[in-house]
Amino acid sequence: MKVIEFHYKDSCLMSQDELKTIGKQLEPEIKVARQALTTGYDSDYASINLSTDTHLLNTVQAVIQEKKALKPMMLVVIGIGGSNLGTMAVHEAIQGKFYNEQHPALKVYWADSVDADYIGALCGLLEQELQRGGQVLLNVVSKSGATTETIANFQVLLPILKNHRPEDYFRYVVATTDKDSALWHVAQQEKFVCLEIPKKVGGRYSVFSAVGLFPLGMLGVDIKELLEGARSMMPEFTDTDITNNPAALSAAILATHYKKGLHIHDTFLFANQLESVGKWYRQLMGESIGKEFNRNSERVCVGMTPTVSVGSTDLHSVGQLYLGGPKDKVTTFVTVCSSASLSVPYMQGYNQLVEDIQGRSLSTIMDAIIDGVQIAYTKGSLPYVSFKLTALSPFFLGQFLQCKMLEIMYLGYILDVNPFDQPNVELYKQETRKRLSHE
Repeated sequence: MKVIEFHYKDSCLMSQDELKTIGKQLEPEIKVARQALTTGYDSDYASINLSTDTHLLNTVQAVIQEKKALKPMMLVVIGIGGSNLGTMAVHEAIQGKFYNEQHPALKVYWADSVDADYIGALCGLLEQELQRGGQVLLNVVSKSGATTETIANFQVLLPILKNHRPEDYFRYVVATTDKDSALWHVAQQEKFVCLEIPKKVGGRYSVFSAVGLFPLGMLGVDIKELLEGARSMMPEFTDTDITNNPAALSAAILATHYKKGLHIHDTFLFANQLESVGKWYRQLMGESIGKEFNRNSERVCVGMTPTVSVGSTDLHSVGQLYLGGPKDKVTTFVTVCSSASLSVPYMQGYNQLVEDIQGRSLSTIMDAIIDGVQIAYTKGSLPYVSFKLTALSPFFLGQFLQCKMLEIMYLGYILDVNPFDQPNVELYKQETRKRLSHE
């Protein structure tokens, strides 16, 4: 079985002694994660059991079959943050940025902002589809069941569906939320299908739950293979020898560099289709690690700032900064073995523009660029690690996403913060509600 590759030697500002020390520090927490594999959804590590939950998979697949029978032409995922970023990441990575144009049978749209212009345009598309007799499916996703942006957008979009299908609109809505949330109860009253998010599975760790599985399955992603990929690496991800554990090893390297003053973590993705994976990880790290207080309630204001770059595009936008600017960053390069065979043709007179590219495949050129970048980083004493995926398939993406989620859990432990809560996010929500209540 092929697995994702992880490389770090000779590219990090840490010694083997430092690695051993932090490995010993992590050992008890890795054992906690391993134990969580036997306790279902009862611990903070609940999300690592999603990939083995056959009841969950069977339930979601049954709903997918039921809703596909309605022959929808348009799927609108109404959610924000952890409620849609993972879904977007997997969809774009596997099916590509041009998926809708190439496969028009089911178009997907994301209602993740209360931007009036954007949602207004989406309302227009919804109206057009329904007017010409097409079917539209709404998937409202909110773990709490009371996310302001999500519920506002749902209340804007639902009446359009009701207007065109007054007798059976409820058949075209799926609600994904915590059991007994406010949304759950409304959904029960409205006769919407409800898909449950386990209580201890946080939004940013929920891509392998119904949050991601239902819309991805509707869009034709092999969700069983996605879960198999996540499950396949769990022995490695819970190995107490961190040299055999890429999730723990990556966490140790990030923590060591953070303590050395490198407070920015750039995820540099050398595959256009992985850009949304970078945005998913940005939320994962930002919400999990950026904390005002540690586990002992001491004010520490800890956190790495996650940035996202796409290669080779961003070598021509921020490459100068990375190579010549402040040495305050640690980088994770992510590459993929390309399956495409597109090559630069031989054209008379063009070799003088750029030598040595005619007859070369684009993947060979990209590999040369990646090698060149990493050599430049090494010569500039800029620390980095690298992940290499065998292919952009559900299986290997499942491996990678599971790795990064456990990486963040382990990083939180090393930095002594809770990677499962987000107390400060609630501050803006409270102020928003106060503001709305006075207008």
